Formats: sequence, structure tokens, C-alpha cells
Amino acid sequence: MAEGVVPFVSASVSDHRDGRYTVRWSAPGAERVRIYAEGGEGRKGGEEGAGGEGAGERVRQAVARGDGRGKVTVRVKGKVDRRWFRLVPDEGRELRLADRSLHLASAPNFRDAGGHRTADGRWVRMGKVYRSAGLDRLTAADRDRLKRLGIAPVLDLRATSEAKRQPDVLHKDADLRRLNVLGDGRTIANTPPTSARHARSLMLGSYRDFVTERTGRDAYRRLFADVTRPSGEAALYHCTAGKDRTGWASAALLTALGVPRSTVTRDYLASSAYLTGYNEQALHHLPASQHGAYKPMLAVRKEYLDSAFAAVRAEYGSFDGYLKKGLKLGAGQLAALRDELLVGKAAEPAGS
Repeated sequence: MAEGVVPFVSASVSDHRDGRYTVRWSAPGAERVRIYAEGGEGRKGGEEGAGGEGAGERVRQAVARGDGRGKVTVRVKGKVDRRWFRLVPDEGRELRLADRSLHLASAPNFRDAGGHRTADGRWVRMGKVYRSAGLDRLTAADRDRLKRLGIAPVLDLRATSEAKRQPDVLHKDADLRRLNVLGDGRTIANTPPTSARHARSLMLGSYRDFVTERTGRDAYRRLFADVTRPSGEAALYHCTAGKDRTGWASAALLTALGVPRSTVTRDYLASSAYLTGYNEQALHHLPASQHGAYKPMLAVRKEYLDSAFAAVRAEYGSFDGYLKKGLKLGAGQLAALRDELLVGKAAEPAGS
């Protein structure tokens, strides 16, 4: 295997919230894989921050080993903001992962945008870009935790009226930036649906607008620039539910990094599980007669995401055209984005 190539074709960490973690991996090119849990920076155990790849010297504790494919559940002691694991193969580059979800009770759908494999065998770095639903209900403890994550810009994709009605509750040093995707006209943010059909139409139209309207193009252009943080800081973007404007932000970013469409779609649809409680609460505050009209607005549907990708093809011919013509991102900007957010070297095509 070429030096610097990550041999893992799949890998994940699941936090059971009781000190147990399940690590899964598949590395066909490796005979042995060692699993290390990371403790506090510069010391064993204790409380730590949650920085991304390369966030300082960290103590590692060997917790498991296996062959090229495996699944282990381990118990790791010590209080941490976020437990990281290093998967070290006997050949090729190691991979550093954590549970994608931050499990913040006061911010549903807060999760890492990274941890996905690209079509050419690289991985999207974790701990650098986060996505979330609204941050208007953050507890003091969760505010402190976000600060320890090393997040510098918080990118608010909502309309002005939404931001005023439910302002983000952040620590006093937060770098909050407004990237109003839909503008301040009539949008899904302020247009009550009159029926399920009307709601579906609003959603499909809004996803097209993410791609074609000037406000969307300007917002996502700035987002691409702001998530490229060579200083080591992390970025966070969010809207209200963290599934539509935020969903397209992640879909566009991952696609630009070379993540396959099937993986992008699975990541998009994952919001449905994270938002179960949020959606139940939203419906609870509506008359039962309106539930049918609002359910398509609360839903995460593949057809919505497909609508945005269809607009990309119709307007720009290809996703590369969308990046270059729609978002006006130069080759240098895209190269810097990939250098910053991708781990490992591209694998050589089979048979080469």
C-alpha cells in the first residue's frame, strides 16, 4: 500500500453515553488494527477539550486490537467532552474518529460534518466542521462545551426574522456571522403551509432556490470560505432545524470534497433520527388539524435533496460547474479546502 493512504473503507465510533463505545472498521489491506482511546491532552484521563485532527499531543491508551475487519465495544474511564479513538493499521495511515453526534440535549442535530470516506479513498477530517439545528436554547454547560471545541466562526444560515425571533445563545467571545440563505422575502421560514401538497411544493422550491437564487449562492460561497480554517479552529453552520439549509450546506461541502452521492444522501437523511423529539414537540404545539400540512415541512426526504442536485445540473451542467460558476470558487480555493479537510492520500485505482 502506498505511503499515506488510509486503508479503511469504512469506520465509525458510537458513544453509548455510559462510558462504553463501539468501534467498527473495515480495512481490507490491513492484517492487524490496533485501537487507541485518547485521554486528556498532556495527561491521562481527566477533562479535556475536543479539538480536531492534530489538536496537540494526546495520551493514548490501547483498548483493543483485531484484524482487517472488526467491531469492539470498550469501556473507557475518564470525563471528556468528546472521546476520540485512533485506528492504527499495520500498513497505511491511521484514522482518528469520534462519534459523529455531540449528543447535546439543548441543540438537536448537532454533529460533526466529517468522518466520511471519499471516492478516491481519502477521509473527511473530523473535529473541523460542525452542523446543527438552532442554538437559541443552549445551556450554559453546552455553551462552555462548544467553546472548548475550538469553534471560531458560527455561521447562521437563517433569515433575519428567524435570527431576531430566536437569537443564538453563545459565549461572549463567539464569532457569529450571518449568512442569510433565503433572504427576507416569503420562504419556508415564514410561509405557513395550507396543505401537504403546498408544503411539499414549498420544500422542493426552496431546495432549488438554495442553488439558483443569489442569496443562496452568496451565502454558500461565504460558507465554503469560512470552513477553510488552516489556523486549526473549527467552524459551525446551522439554521433552524439543521436539516434543509444546513442539509444542503453539508451535501455541497461533502460533494466538493469527493464524497460519493450515496454517502451524501445517507448523511442528509440522518437528520430524521436526530430530530425525532424536536419534530414531536413542534407538532405538539400545533392543532391536530394542521399536522398533515406541516409534516412535509418537518420531514427529511430524499426528493428534497434530489431537487437541489437537479437544479445544479439544470443551471450549471455539473457539480463542478456549480462550484465554479454558481459559487465562483477558484481552483486555488477548492484545493485549499481539500488540503485542509481531507486526510490521507488518494488511493491508486485498482489494476493500476
